Amino acid sequence: MPRNTAPDNKDVPPAAAGVDAQDDTAEQGLPTAIVSLKVIEALASAPNGLGVTRLAQLLGMPKARVHRHLSVLREHGYVDQDPDTNQYRVGWQMFLLGRACTSRFDVMSLARPILEHLRDQVGQTVVISTFSDNEVVVIDLLRGTAPVEISLRPGTRFHHNSVAQGKIALAYGPEKLRRAYLAQALPASTRHTIVDPDRLAAEIELVRRRGWADAPEELYIGINALAAPLLQANGELFGTLAIVGSIHYLPSTPDPAHVQALLEAATQISAAMGHTR
Repeated sequence: MPRNTAPDNKDVPPAAAGVDAQDDTAEQGLPTAIVSLKVIEALASAPNGLGVTRLAQLLGMPKARVHRHLSVLREHGYVDQDPDTNQYRVGWQMFLLGRACTSRFDVMSLARPILEHLRDQVGQTVVISTFSDNEVVVIDLLRGTAPVEISLRPGTRFHHNSVAQGKIALAYGPEKLRRAYLAQALPASTRHTIVDPDRLAAEIELVRRRGWADAPEELYIGINALAAPLLQANGELFGTLAIVGSIHYLPSTPDPAHVQALLEAATQISAAMGHTR
């Protein structure tokens, strides 16, 4: 939910709450929305991120104005900020926007037949997610055919320590993500959620060894998920593929056939993105 900007804060210009369109237009000759898009375009062209100073130089804008745009975009998930370097990069919301706008050669188009085959094999909901510093975010899903249906939608977010997808992000994502997450207080969703950092670290090592993760009743009582990594051509983690269902269909000791089907599907989607073992 957007934060309220206190009207009597003398250190914050009046434009900070909504990024004053008139002020931006007067100085830049561009509407506010276009300036925000220019910020996103610059970040999308810089995989390692950009600091405020460099971004302001590239856009020919004052740092204060760039920072205001970044603050609003970050608040709504369109950009993320690296906690170690303070550099900004495109955020999870851009994955959803890209998914909505792209109608041809995208990951979901490539993955759709594989997802359908996996769904038909296991009968459960299959989900593709991406990740940010503290959460995993659902990008797309195919609903299962089992009598008990798990309700998810694109944009749904979960803490890393409460879902199988988050454990994959911690196991296969950047080391700095893992360090930062294990250093903070871990939120509990149920009595089964792992909230002890040492235990979560051990779970992450287990995930690395076996190549998949589960989270029986760690997010919701009666629900489990199995997840595997989706890797890009350069070997970096794109996101996760998961099977989500009732604990009756996905017990705490999973069916080896379900695990094998998940791993094969994840490998096929990763290969479609250019990853080779």
